[in-house]
Amino acid sequence: MTCRERERLAPVPDTDTALSGLQIYDLQWLTLHNRLHRHREPWRGHCADQPVSVLWAGVTPPVEPLLDIHISLSNTSLVLHLPTPALEVLGLADYPLEYLKSLPGALLLELALLSLIEPLEQLTGQSLQIVDPCDVADSPCVLSLTLQVQIARHSPWSVPLQMSVDAARLIAELLDQHAAPATQPLAAMYLPLTVESGEAWLSVAELRSLRPGDVLMLEDWPDTQVRLVLGARLQARAERDGDTLKLLEKPTAVNFLKEPPMSETAVGSHLDTTLDDLPLKLVCQVGSVDLSLAQLRELGEGSLVQLAPQLHAGVDLMVNGRRVGQGQLVKIGDGLGVRLLSFCTP
Repeated sequence: MTCRERERLAPVPDTDTALSGLQIYDLQWLTLHNRLHRHREPWRGHCADQPVSVLWAGVTPPVEPLLDIHISLSNTSLVLHLPTPALEVLGLADYPLEYLKSLPGALLLELALLSLIEPLEQLTGQSLQIVDPCDVADSPCVLSLTLQVQIARHSPWSVPLQMSVDAARLIAELLDQHAAPATQPLAAMYLPLTVESGEAWLSVAELRSLRPGDVLMLEDWPDTQVRLVLGARLQARAERDGDTLKLLEKPTAVNFLKEPPMSETAVGSHLDTTLDDLPLKLVCQVGSVDLSLAQLRELGEGSLVQLAPQLHAGVDLMVNGRRVGQGQLVKIGDGLGVRLLSFCTP
């Protein structure tokens, strides 16, 4: 779904404009937008005596010419942008597009789509009519949803559907009632489970002084006890029994506050060469958001995820999940780069 794009303001001089070309979405419609874009099972029915399948949300833009069909759904306003190749399936390919936009054309379109309209009216209990554009109430269509429609063995069409706010709310309610969200299986997603048998905190100086053969004193844990850490978020004690592990408690959240802060004095310019050669990934982070697995499974194509607001312009520079500075996105030739504004900033 696309929220209506607001008028872009001229960029303020001396500000970061690297992201100024991004599409703008209105925050007040974010929740409604994502309700419409939840992942759902396809709807299947018949149209013009042929099987039809509808995916409720997609991101593929249409490539064919479009015919605007104005629809009244229980007195709320919709505009369906029908790809013109679909007119052949409906038996209307010989009619001029201008005629189909008139009142007689609207009646002809409704007759051609009757095998689709009547079952939807019976299912939802809502009236559905194709109307003359002149009869449409003056309700701006600020939200939209791109349907993926396939009739018989034809290639799928991207069919944009624009909605007024009232229509979008009604459609979201109907979808929740008759097209229950289907959670994403996320079969290819894995969470790392680590088994820890001990730990010790070292300063950078101590780490730098280590040599093969050195012995480290670990915190005192029972001999057969280990700690399981899932995705660096949940932890639980377990007991080793041969090649198996027996869980001793319910997993709880990892307490990150107990980590000792890194000391700036421990970071020197004479690190061991071997440590200097360790690969580190520098990530430019424009924002972040914490999602539960349940929230992640509900996302569908076109869903919006609101990032946590930045307290400053530009991007955060992250190494191993820690912020080490700030930067500004820039263009370098045909690619994207970052200009360092600060480094090793706590």
